[in-house]
Amino acid sequence: MNKLKKIPLAMLALLLAVLSSAGAVNASGTALTPSIQASFELTAATADDTTRTRLKGYYSDFSVLVAQYDSREAQIRRLHDSNTQALIIVRNQIKEIDQSTVARLSTALSSTKERYQPLFDQYSALNRRINLLRGLKDKVLKDVLRTQADAMKILVQFAREDIRNKEALLKAAKETRTKKMAAARKTLAGIESPQASIKSQKSVAASLNKRISADFSDFKSAIRKQNQALTAQSLSSLVSGYRQMAASKLKILELEQKIAGVIADAAKQIAA
Repeated sequence: MNKLKKIPLAMLALLLAVLSSAGAVNASGTALTPSIQASFELTAATADDTTRTRLKGYYSDFSVLVAQYDSREAQIRRLHDSNTQALIIVRNQIKEIDQSTVARLSTALSSTKERYQPLFDQYSALNRRINLLRGLKDKVLKDVLRTQADAMKILVQFAREDIRNKEALLKAAKETRTKKMAAARKTLAGIESPQASIKSQKSVAASLNKRISADFSDFKSAIRKQNQALTAQSLSSLVSGYRQMAASKLKILELEQKIAGVIADAAKQIAA
């Protein structure tokens, strides 16, 4: 700690700058470090005015495109992560559509059946007794039991109707839930097309990245050798590659935005 205090502040600032620049590698693997900048400036300085202007123009465009690439990549990454989380939430919400309603009606049906079961048991037992007495001559007992059975039959019919009504309510709720879930999933299926397109664009971007990586290697080699022609050629190819990459990444961003819109529509549909 004491040794660190003795290091001049200017030296610490320089060290921090070096460490920062060393880590400033963009997503495509091209790093415009101070060393590369210096080598390029030396190459440009030995060129004639026309060539120097062209080289600096290429380098300026290249620098801007690199920065735009990193910014666009960050946008895509944030939106993709947001979509991933939103998709998890919406899929869980689809599973929960009217789940509480179905659970409540199911519980009500079970409770109703349980409440009426003693009545059904008594009615069945009474009818069994009546059947057993058919061969006997005790008319009075038969009449008493039939009267009880007739009175109980009204209650049983009411109980059965109550159960049927609750079964119908539960069936209707399940059907409504199934339809709502199917409709929400159909809406959410709208993400499949843009997801497929993103996969295609990523393949394009991967091919471009290979080309850019090769061009960047050529560029570094050219500025080390102060080869102005190769420097111009590699920079021109890098600018072209990055412009194509920008177009591909813009499409990916737009597709992620489309996915976000579909997820939002599905969420609104669920909440309605």
